[in-house]
Amino acid sequence: MEQSKKYANRFRLYYLLTLMALCCYDSYISVYLEQYLHMSGTQIGLFMAVSMVAGLVIMPLYGSLGDRTGRYREILMVCTAGSILFAFLLSMQTGFILLIIMGIGFELNRCSILAMADTQTIRYCSSAGQPYGSIRCFGCIGWIVGSALCGFLVRQFGLDHVFARFFMAAMAFSLFTLFFLPGKTARPETEKEEKKASPRIGSLLKNRRYLFIIFFALMTGGLAEVVTSYASLHLVSTLHGAEYLVSIYSIIGSAPEILFLLLLNRYLLPHLGFRKLFLISAAAMSLRMLLFAVVPSVPLFFAAACLGFLTTACTTGLNVQYIGKVVPRNSIGSAASIYNALFMGGRALFSLLFGAVYEAAGSRSVFWICFACAAAALLFALLSRRLDPEEVPA
Repeated sequence: MEQSKKYANRFRLYYLLTLMALCCYDSYISVYLEQYLHMSGTQIGLFMAVSMVAGLVIMPLYGSLGDRTGRYREILMVCTAGSILFAFLLSMQTGFILLIIMGIGFELNRCSILAMADTQTIRYCSSAGQPYGSIRCFGCIGWIVGSALCGFLVRQFGLDHVFARFFMAAMAFSLFTLFFLPGKTARPETEKEEKKASPRIGSLLKNRRYLFIIFFALMTGGLAEVVTSYASLHLVSTLHGAEYLVSIYSIIGSAPEILFLLLLNRYLLPHLGFRKLFLISAAAMSLRMLLFAVVPSVPLFFAAACLGFLTTACTTGLNVQYIGKVVPRNSIGSAASIYNALFMGGRALFSLLFGAVYEAAGSRSVFWICFACAAAALLFALLSRRLDPEEVPA
């Protein structure tokens, strides 16, 4: 039991450090490209879309390799080290073509980090009897700590001096913690059973519940991730807020997520079930996008941002668990990677669309599109009655 708790704390530290790094990139990349490299909205959307499409191709391969070898930790090490290298190369570019190339290299490594980490954590929690939500919530703490620290450093030294350095430093510490995570995350007898049955990727594409979660996640959490960049631009360029306010926006949207994830497995999921939590996620996303589209000031924008945790918490804490409930155990890695690949592909399309819309009609039009998509997801979940899985497949 002591060893189990020790590994749980190591997983918590890993998520803390990794999300500290990712919050800096995700929150500030669009501001960095517009304010310091003077890119247009279309160029920003193209940069994000092309890099995501590259990641879409590689992610299922990582997942399948992880399922067949069990070497999730080693894959994580390679991806984490690669993201540090390409973050450095990315920060050295000023021309658009080279920036695109380095962005592709960066996303090829960055894209699978959370997919592999979540897969390994779900398998560990299943074997050790640990609550996934209480581990994953440390990613939210890392996001908040990273946002606060990054905002302070940006205010002191400027975004161009902080952006890449902060990411590389936090990710280097994250890489170090990987050496102390368990190499195998399942009991020996479970591993023997899994080796007898190879993963069947074709069966995943016939699983209605699995297909539902891919569509629903894209229309809620996927939109939430893409719109983060345009919300940052909206805050700085449309509402004329200072750059460091981007970090405050990130903190406001993430802080309540910690409590949500701590309560998720013990109280919320047993009492509400997956379907009701999905409905809450879509409703919160719809209302937040509607408010973003109409509010005229920074304080009201921050008030609307308080709803963000309901969508992101469900995306980070609920979706992967749901996949673990509706697909066979020996296919979880492949299922999580395909899910993340399609998730990223949809985000790439949204990035292209939003870049063009932002340049042509402004950030408020982006929010109206997001509102329509989230409302469609809410309606789809309302009409889908049989969503809650009855048991975990063998």
